Amino acid sequence: MFLLRNIKTIKVVRDTYNMYKHVIYGDFECKNLHELCSLLDPLVIKFLKRIKELDWKGYQLWTHGSILSTRQAQDIDLTIVGPNKPARINYLLEQCVKIGFDLFMQVDIKYLVNGELYDHTKGIPVTQTLAHYRPEIWINGTTHRYAHRQRGLWVTERKYPMTKSKYSPHPPKQLI
Repeated sequence: MFLLRNIKTIKVVRDTYNMYKHVIYGDFECKNLHELCSLLDPLVIKFLKRIKELDWKGYQLWTHGSILSTRQAQDIDLTIVGPNKPARINYLLEQCVKIGFDLFMQVDIKYLVNGELYDHTKGIPVTQTLAHYRPEIWINGTTHRYAHRQRGLWVTERKYPMTKSKYSPHPPKQLI
């Protein structure tokens, strides 16, 4: 079905647009993910309400990327900032991914191990060390391996701006 949402009134006019994308990420699998349409999207609002029920004491949650615009997004990009406690971080990463899959939406969440959040409006390049829920994701038959194990976390290094950063020239927004 096609996306027919009125993001000004936050009403779902019809049904959500389903991407025919088969994803396996760690313990979770989904064959029918929804595209998203800004932080005002009713599905995103429901997701944020559920993750706010988790224990975030001492941690911040930031969003960035195309979800901050009004164009369609295939996922919501999130970054956790706070103390490096691997058990707690892995729990938050896993729970956010699980809640996303429960709602048929893809959640691209990471923990900022080292570096600063990238702010496109400032244009200052940054290098980040990020921790992920798992070291790889399988999408439509292709495995994307990007992380290695380090001190109890699945980590990778990324440099910003990325080529696609120009499509969402917004500063990161704190959610929690």
